[in-house]
Amino acid sequence: MRAVLVLAAAVLLASCQPAPVSRPPAAKAVSPAERLMAEGGALMARASYADAVEKYLKAAELDPKAIGPRFGLGSAYSFLEKRPEAIAQFRWVLARADPDSTEYQETRRWLLRVGALAPPATAEAGPELARAVDPSTTGHLVGRTEWPDVTPQRRLISGSLLLSGDEPVTQDVKRTRAFRLGDAYEFKEIPPGRYRVVAVIDGTTVWDEKVTVEAGKDTTLTLSQSTSPVPVARFATGS
Repeated sequence: MRAVLVLAAAVLLASCQPAPVSRPPAAKAVSPAERLMAEGGALMARASYADAVEKYLKAAELDPKAIGPRFGLGSAYSFLEKRPEAIAQFRWVLARADPDSTEYQETRRWLLRVGALAPPATAEAGPELARAVDPSTTGHLVGRTEWPDVTPQRRLISGSLLLSGDEPVTQDVKRTRAFRLGDAYEFKEIPPGRYRVVAVIDGTTVWDEKVTVEAGKDTTLTLSQSTSPVPVARFATGS
């Protein structure tokens, strides 16, 4: 009988103990390299490509074998039109990334697009150099920006000009350059196809035009005030 009472007391005591406290799993710690990658991605989204390069370089230093920082560097350099630097980073990615990964596929398409996909290197040949682009396979986009009474000599107004592919075959092509209102501009060695040309001055979209570039030719696109959604007074002399 005593044994039964002892067992019952033990069961009762156990039932009075507080239930174990459920704690949420600890959040995964973010490494310094991952934080830099996130900061670089945010800068890319704001078109701050030079600042993004600095973040990606630091991330690559912290994690030299990671694909992400190198892919980010290649992308940022391509937007800055630093083709040799972009080619070097994208070739690094192509040599090390999983062939099924997005980074590998996007890198390969870009290198093919600019004619810089080198054949496999051999021990004797060493690293391959980018082959020259056949001028018959690309075109040039040339033109002027025009605004009444505005020229760089009279009044210097500058902005950024973005060229981006507007169909599947050109979607990987993205170029950006500074321009001066009332002056000429040029994009060289562009794969043929449809594109959008967006001009921004002080955060204002002054032009958003579409154009088709043909291989082996100079395509001309004049950006004039008559095709802009911005009123002429926006950049009038003395405004």
